Amino acid sequence: MKGNKRNIILTGFMATGKSSVGRRLAVMLGYDFLDLDTLIAAEAGMPISQIFATQGEAAFRALESRMVDRVAGRQGCVVATGGGTIVNQRNLETLKRSGVVVTLTADPDTLVARIGPTDDRPMLWGADTRERVRLLLEQRAQAYARADLIVDASAQTIDQVVKHILDFLALHHVVAKGATANLPAMAESLRLVLGPRSYEVIIGPSLLGEVGTLIQDLGLAGTGILVTNPLDNQRFGQRLVRVLEEAKFAVACIEIPEQEEEKGLERLGWLYRQMATHRLERRSPVFALGGVVTGELAGFAAATYLRGLPLIQIPTSLIAQVDSSIGGKVGVNLPEGKNLVGAFYQPRLVVTDVETLAALEEREFRAGLAEVVKIAAIRDREFFAYLEGNVEEVLSRDLRVLVRLVRRACEIKASIVEADEWETDVRSFLNFGHTVGHALEAATLYRGPNHGEAVAVGMVVATTLSVQRGMCPGEDLSRLKALLQAFGLPITLPTDPAEITRFVRYDKKIQSGQIRFVLLRGVGDATVASLETLGELETALTACA
Repeated sequence: MKGNKRNIILTGFMATGKSSVGRRLAVMLGYDFLDLDTLIAAEAGMPISQIFATQGEAAFRALESRMVDRVAGRQGCVVATGGGTIVNQRNLETLKRSGVVVTLTADPDTLVARIGPTDDRPMLWGADTRERVRLLLEQRAQAYARADLIVDASAQTIDQVVKHILDFLALHHVVAKGATANLPAMAESLRLVLGPRSYEVIIGPSLLGEVGTLIQDLGLAGTGILVTNPLDNQRFGQRLVRVLEEAKFAVACIEIPEQEEEKGLERLGWLYRQMATHRLERRSPVFALGGVVTGELAGFAAATYLRGLPLIQIPTSLIAQVDSSIGGKVGVNLPEGKNLVGAFYQPRLVVTDVETLAALEEREFRAGLAEVVKIAAIRDREFFAYLEGNVEEVLSRDLRVLVRLVRRACEIKASIVEADEWETDVRSFLNFGHTVGHALEAATLYRGPNHGEAVAVGMVVATTLSVQRGMCPGEDLSRLKALLQAFGLPITLPTDPAEITRFVRYDKKIQSGQIRFVLLRGVGDATVASLETLGELETALTACA
């Protein structure tokens, strides 16, 4: 509870910016952020489009009303509703009793341009998008007009919309005038201490615009390359290029697919040739803007071209922010297994802008949570409990919660890397869930579960193995399963256990012919042990099938 702070409820048509404005507003006010559609999907255990397809709109609306009652019982929250939530008179009255209702609007042309593909927007299925938008706006106009404040977001930036709302809240004494936080002040920094390879990890919102300033003292050449993927280039790349140009850095943008099957020797060779074409020199920076694939492939190219170029990691996915961008592991895949060709190569700087996470598709964001759960499970029982107690805020991507979550995960990983940079001892704990996870990815030709989903299943298998050995309480296995399920992650094996066993034999962590597994003695307490027989692995795999 947040004292007597009234909730701020953002409603309006799809694509008016409710979630983006809501996250920023929550940070400015120090409130929690809740996304109603995200909570509904979590409660149902399936995406909203699937609820509509399998159960119908009536079932969705009933669940929506239950979620309205739940969030209205809280205080000190910014809540982003679905586009049709307040058409139900009871929902509108319930939300109005809990706080201030703000409608965001936009003209139809702007909405149609922002909406894009309609596969995940069931209210637009089976009709001409423009006509359907017009009809829905007409049907909902009266409900939207009953808000306490109406803001036209057609031609305004997120910051402009937020300021408009804050001015209204201050005028009506909902919040104290000037009682807002400075958004960039949320940025936090931690340092990985690795002797001459030490570097800073900067974490916070609105950091992409600061990259040019942050790299000024690194002694870089004025020309370099930006390696990214098509989607992140569209979302963030052009802006980053402008920011770097303003800081007197000229970079050539090189796009690679953000697909695990592309992270191989053929794509690596192509990237080398691009680097040669742009005549990079020893001090030319390589900026890696993207997820795990972009960071690991660009990182390995930077590590090996001209025997090493300065690498700046700018991760945009949750997995990359809490795991792969930190610690210096870079590499590419072979058909026989994942990351079999690789190196340890530390970046010069990591810039983690948590606002990029708002653009992730739901499945990709949830996959990143697997790595967060992993970090907590191996090292920090209190952090694990924090995740258990803040599922709604995490899934709603509350910026303050994301900064805390990413910061703590990075702190834990940093402490492990500092103790064991070359993975000869405790750093292997970070492979919890990855032995089976990598095997599962390879067995499905990287077209089945994504990395986070595979690691989630791998953690369940490893903990099941721990329970079989009598070293981990069954209660902790149940807690792990429950948390993964709450985050929408799988806990059962989707393929033949024999196939997993076959690919585990190629695992790069095998020592003296022994397959090494990270096991749990309990939540927050990991250890490494060798398999006694393949049979015990097969028993654990079968139990999770």
